[in-house]
Formats: sequence, C-alpha cells, structure tokens
Amino acid sequence: MSFLLLGARGTGKTWLLRHLFRDEAALWINLLEHRDFLKYRARPGLLREEIVAILRGGRISGDSVWVIIDEVQRVPELLNEVHAMVEDAEIQGEQWGDPSTERLQRGPIVKFGLSGSSARKLKRGGANLLAGRALLNHLYPLTADELGKDFDLNATLNWGLLPSVVTQSDPIVRRELLETYVAVYLREEIREEQHLRNLDPFIRFLEVAAQTSGQIVNYSAIGRDCSVDSRAVARYFQILEETLLGFLLPPFDRSVRKQQGKSPKFYLFDIGVMRTLERTVTIPINPGSYGYGRLFEHFVMWEIIKCNEYSRRRYKLSYLVTKDGAEIDLIVERPGKATVLIEIKSGINPKIQDARHAVRFREDFGNAEVWVVSQIERERIEAGVRFFGWQEALRELFKEGEPEPRYI
Repeated sequence: MSFLLLGARGTGKTWLLRHLFRDEAALWINLLEHRDFLKYRARPGLLREEIVAILRGGRISGDSVWVIIDEVQRVPELLNEVHAMVEDAEIQGEQWGDPSTERLQRGPIVKFGLSGSSARKLKRGGANLLAGRALLNHLYPLTADELGKDFDLNATLNWGLLPSVVTQSDPIVRRELLETYVAVYLREEIREEQHLRNLDPFIRFLEVAAQTSGQIVNYSAIGRDCSVDSRAVARYFQILEETLLGFLLPPFDRSVRKQQGKSPKFYLFDIGVMRTLERTVTIPINPGSYGYGRLFEHFVMWEIIKCNEYSRRRYKLSYLVTKDGAEIDLIVERPGKATVLIEIKSGINPKIQDARHAVRFREDFGNAEVWVVSQIERERIEAGVRFFGWQEALRELFKEGEPEPRYI
C-alpha cells in the first residue's frame, strides 16, 4: 500500500524514509534539491515516463517496487500523476513485453512513498491527498519512548524533541539550531508556502501563539496584540495546524454545534521551538515553578497526542472549562471503554485535591475514570482516583494497541 507521510520540517521524515527504503527504492526524488524541483515542476508527466522505463527495463526483482518522493508539496501536481498511476492497470502489475510473442512478463506492483510538510499547500495546489489509495501518516518530534534510555525530562523541557536538537549536547549549539529553525523555517518558508502578503503580523503572531500555548485561544485579544482582525488570527492558527506545527484541542461538548461555538486550546508542536519563540530558551527552568508546570503539561499533552496518532487508536481528545472556572485538563473518549478525565500535575506528590474538578463531573460522564498524571514514582488509588507517573499513564492509556506506527 502506498503512503503519504506528513510532518513539519526537522521531524525526521527524510531520515526515516532513507532508513526504511535505503535498499528498496527504485526511484528516489528529493524536491528540496533544485534540479529535481525544476525538472518535475516543468514536466510532472516525466514521473510516469521514468517509472515505465524502469518497469520495461526488467531490472526489478520481486513483486513490488517503491518510488519515493520527498517534500511532494513543492510540486503538488505530482500527486495527480501518482493518483493516475495507482489506478492504472498498465502500471500496476500488468504484463510487459511483445504481445506477438509468448515472452510476456508480469511486472511488479508500483508503490509510492510520499512525504510533505504542508497538507495546506497540497490542497491549495489542487492535488488530492489520495484518499482511499494511500495510508495517511503524520510524523512529529521524537517521543520519550523512541529515545528510550537516552530520554531526559529536564533536557526535553528545556530544549524540546526535534531530532537535530536532541542529538546535540552543547547548549549553545542547541540554542542556535532552534533560533535558525525559527528564523529560517517558521518565518520564511511558512510565508512562502502560504503567500502571506505581510510577514510582520505573522511574526508577532508566532510569538504570541508561543506565549499562550496551552491556553484557551482568545482570537480577539491575539488579534489586538498582532494588529490584525480575529479572522486573520483564525487563519494563522489554521496554517500552524495544517503544517503540523500545532494542535488545536477542542472544548468538550456532547453537541457538535455547541462545540463549534467555543474556543479550542492551542499547543505548539515542540517545547524548544515554543521557548525560542517566546525568548525564554536561555532561562533555566525550576521544578515547582509555574513555568515548569506549564512545560510539563505541554510535554505530557504532546506525548498523548503523538501516541494517539501512532497507535491508530483515534481517541477523541478534548478539555473542559465551566462558567465557574472549573477545568479538566484532558478528556479522553475511548470507544468501547470508559472515558478518562485527566489532570496533569508536575509534582512528585500530587493530592486528591488536584482531582477535585474531575471528581465533581465524573458522574456526568457515566463510568468515567479519573486520573492524576504526574511524576509520582508508584501508582496508587485514593477515593476512586488513580494516580500515575506519566510513563505508566501512557502505557495504561495505549496498552493492547499497535506499539509502532505503520507507514506501509
């Protein structure tokens, strides 16, 4: 099965593809390379000609052959070519040779591995996302599980989990990598891809979005800070979400109509990028402080988001805030299982009082479970509330699922 892998720049898409297909790809196209970009932008149909030449050359052994196209959003027209070839019997395993002779040979199935950093640009370019014809996958910064023994919580809360940053040990190099990422990618490439006419409000928006990451979005207030109207702010947030640079956590409401009338929470995709944008990346973080708690909640939330995507569980995630200010950090609706109401605390000794809002609304969710996720060393249960360390909470929430993402 062909696949489309979407992820922000720097999350490791190219490395992953080369690791998986280093010995299998019959044709590798990297549209970040200027030569490939110009060639296929001028003639998207060249892709089909090259694949036909490979098949007719008879050099392929096996039942299938992979064609890898990296950063396909740079030439969205190639997706239409891929779509046509996926459905073309002549390409997909038909017999090659001279029909006047008996030397007919059934060719291999052609599979496509496509990567991109902007679903928004693909849609705007008029290309479909191969619905029903390719698996759609998302790639995010590293998870704690992927790092295993090399994972360091304090380093993560300081520098984030972009692979290029994690693999560096020098804090000066880490800071410069993050500053370059913000300056070159978030500002220049986002502007180029989205055709923003005026970059200044968007740069200011990025800073405000980082400062308010983890909070309920106030479109009007952010618009005033950025000197744009609330509709422009909503469009900016959509850009970040569709380029996988952020996640909008919707408010809980059993009525979809009512839910759409409320504001989501926004979480920027990486803590290191967030701290760089808000200009706090050089400031040490202190356990027990408000800032530490905010970063820990941000980290746990993204671990859940990533695990939910990679495990294919598709749990519905939301939050709850009532008119009187009662708040539940995260609501996880699990088909066929009890809903989980989660409070996230950064300390090592959480109290039953930390779960008071979730306990208050537990009956409204039927047989909902109430969890307090923190840095506690051992799981315990008190008054029906389950207290977990964040590692154990992730294992419990996603147990019996597929442990690895499926790209093929």
